[in-house]
This record gives sequence, C-alpha cells and structure tokens, in this order.
Amino acid sequence: MRKDFIGVIAVVAVFVAGGTILMQSKMLPEEHAQDFRTLENISLQSEVKVLQEPTPANNTYIYAINDVAKESWEIAKKDPRVQQIIGEARGGRALTVAAVQPSAFVSLEGKVTHSGLGQVVITQNWQFVDGRPYVQAGFSELDGRQGQSRQKIWNVAVDLERDKVVSIQDEQEHVMTETLRKDIVYGGVNMYLPERVTADAGSTVRWVNESAIKHNVVGVYRTASGAEEKLDSGFFGQNEDWEHTFAEAGTFDYHCTIHSEEGMKGTLTIAAP
Repeated sequence: MRKDFIGVIAVVAVFVAGGTILMQSKMLPEEHAQDFRTLENISLQSEVKVLQEPTPANNTYIYAINDVAKESWEIAKKDPRVQQIIGEARGGRALTVAAVQPSAFVSLEGKVTHSGLGQVVITQNWQFVDGRPYVQAGFSELDGRQGQSRQKIWNVAVDLERDKVVSIQDEQEHVMTETLRKDIVYGGVNMYLPERVTADAGSTVRWVNESAIKHNVVGVYRTASGAEEKLDSGFFGQNEDWEHTFAEAGTFDYHCTIHSEEGMKGTLTIAAP
C-alpha cells in the first residue's frame, strides 16, 4: 500500500515538475497573454521514429513520436512487467508499441522543453474465424463465416528523470464480432476485421464503420508493376463506408491515423487474376 502511495506521489511530482519547467522557460501562454500566438511562438516537435517494422516471423511494430518519447520506450522495455507483456504477444498476435509522451515543444529560439513523464501504449491484437486463430485468407473463403477481433491495451507511465516505470494500467479487453462478407472490411473499436485479407484484382473493397467513433483508411497501394498510389478515405462515422477499386495485383498497407497507437492497421493483398 505504501509503495502504491509513493508511486502516485511520484507521478504527481513529475507532472508538477513538468509544469514548473514550462513556467521557468516562459513558454506558457499566460506568460505572454497579450502577444501570444498559438503555433507561432511555440511549435510541437513531432518526428515519428519507426523503431521496428513487422515481419512475417515477428508481427511487432514499434514507434515513437519524437526522440524524447523514444527514451520512454528505452526505459520501459527494461522493466520485467513490460517484458512479460511483450513476451505474451505470440501465436499470431499483432503487437504495437507506441511511445506517445512526452511531447516536445520548441521555442522561437530553438529551445526544446518537455515534461519528465513519458507514456508508452502497448497493444495486442488477435483474430479468430469460426473460433479458430486467424492470420490471413481470401475474401471468398471468409464469406458467411463468423469473425472475431480481440484487443488488449496497457498504458505504461515512465519517469524519465528517475529512469524507471512508475505504473502500468491495463484496459478492459475489447471484442468485435461480425459475420464476414466478401470484399468488406469492418471497422470497430479501434480494430479492422479482417485485419489481413486477400482480394482478387479488379475487386472493389469496402470499409464499413460499425462503431460510434470516426475512423479513416490511409495508406499506400503498391502494385506489382511498381506503381504507388496514396489513398486517403477521409473520416467516416458510424454506418458510413468508403470503397476503392484495386485494378491490379499488389499490396495495400493502411491504418487509421487517429488510432494507430492502438494498432488499428491492416493489409490488403491483391492477387493476380
């Protein structure tokens, strides 16, 4: 009990320290109430660092929003509890690790300021078809079958100054169940179902949003002939959809831009006729 209490105090202290840093650097709007101009006096430093790409043998994607957030992950990955979570992501589970805090702010003079508290989001996604683990199949094989997508998320708080993880909070498991239909990908609570699927060249594939949260489909369609086409559906809400015709063989890797940290991504393989 005493250790938990000390941990809470540490988290609060980090937030207070972060605020103190901002005030001492005079980067808060209150310091320049009359002449402050958002995004003119301060810019948000955001340069995504991809630390690991998924492979067929290891479906793990790790990224950080900036160099400071990357430090959060470097600290977190040494924690035994985090190592256990990462180790459980086997047997067809897709793992996404997103270092999303701290944000780094840059003044006009080029000074970088950030809080001392980092956050790493770890997400496991896995799917079933008719109760059996699913990795990838063709739309024709899936038509009419029962599909299920499951997701587990952990939020890891990191004290950058003390070089340690101060808390790990896990969320309730998310579950999405759908009767699968040919050439349709369902979007639910930050998941696509099926996540990986194969369609025939010339198919028009439709993404349907089944949740109350807006999603989008953004990615690059790379054809066998070497062409690349950037696709962006724009955001669409509940019971809305977006579709695209894939004329030739290739691969379309895509994600939802506002839910990428939860591993909301997919791969559509277009097979030659």
